Amino acid sequence: MTILAQNLKTIRKNLGCTQMALSEVLDIGFRTYVRYEAGERDAPIALMVKLAKLGNISLDRLLTTEIDEEDLETPDVESVPKTAKNLQVVGGSLGEGRLMFKGLKKDFLISTGSDEKKLLNQFRKMDRSKRERYLIDMEWTLSNAKSAAKTGNKRKVAKKTIKAKNAAQLKKVAKSIKKITLKG
Repeated sequence: MTILAQNLKTIRKNLGCTQMALSEVLDIGFRTYVRYEAGERDAPIALMVKLAKLGNISLDRLLTTEIDEEDLETPDVESVPKTAKNLQVVGGSLGEGRLMFKGLKKDFLISTGSDEKKLLNQFRKMDRSKRERYLIDMEWTLSNAKSAAKTGNKRKVAKKTIKAKNAAQLKKVAKSIKKITLKG
């Protein structure tokens, strides 16, 4: 039996439901739910999210850690406790760069170098819109670095220069479209 199948059974028993009742709550067929709980089929992600919410546990924990009924008595929380006492690692690793703790819904990023720690701290202090812009800029930088490495071009091109070049090309295309439509 898989971890997910075992956890589904544990959550259902903790809720005091029959397989039929839980399948109705989840809006799926009875036989389908029985197959999920038996480990014969994998549940879709939308269903796993619902089950994690029903059990008051994180999705990571639902999928990776065998859960006991005692674990479900104290639901996972969003906020980090003020003291690190009784924190038990249930997933992730230093190699992955993240850890998941028992009783917490979020997983935590780990950094090893001082520069990486500074970067992560600055990123965490940003508001949501700045984070999104930063991530877009980083993706652009990484994609340009990969394409420059493939072509052997080690000269970095400024983002403004590329945007200006693209704008000039679009203007040429727009002029040619105007000419074509006026002649026709």
